[in-house]
Amino acid sequence: MTKTDAKQLLHRLFAALADPATSLEELAGFFTRDYVQIVDGETLNLAGFLDHAATLRRTIETADVRFENIVASDNTIADIHIVTAHKKNGSQITIKVIAFYTLRDGKISRIEELTHLISGSTADRDIGSRIDRA
Repeated sequence: MTKTDAKQLLHRLFAALADPATSLEELAGFFTRDYVQIVDGETLNLAGFLDHAATLRRTIETADVRFENIVASDNTIADIHIVTAHKKNGSQITIKVIAFYTLRDGKISRIEELTHLISGSTADRDIGSRIDRA
């Protein structure tokens, strides 16, 4: 995987995640069936991640992702990105994310990430793994 390929994949992934017109089934197409995500010590499988994505869509109106650094080698991508999100309740949060992605057969099989709330309510410290049952 080249840096350009990695950048394109991440841009498509985050655009799909933020777009309510993209179904959760379409979003799942970015990931292997045995996908695992570890965020701030919380572990999500693919179903858990899709629940998390649905929670984000119910919580966040718009999100801007700015990549500070992307490194790609073979089947691994590492990135640092800043997310500025406007929530449906009118508040705003900014989060710094450091993530390592493992790919298999062109799909993401694992993400390990740490998130840091730069600004916003401390109640949103868990936004990287939050699942609210609707």
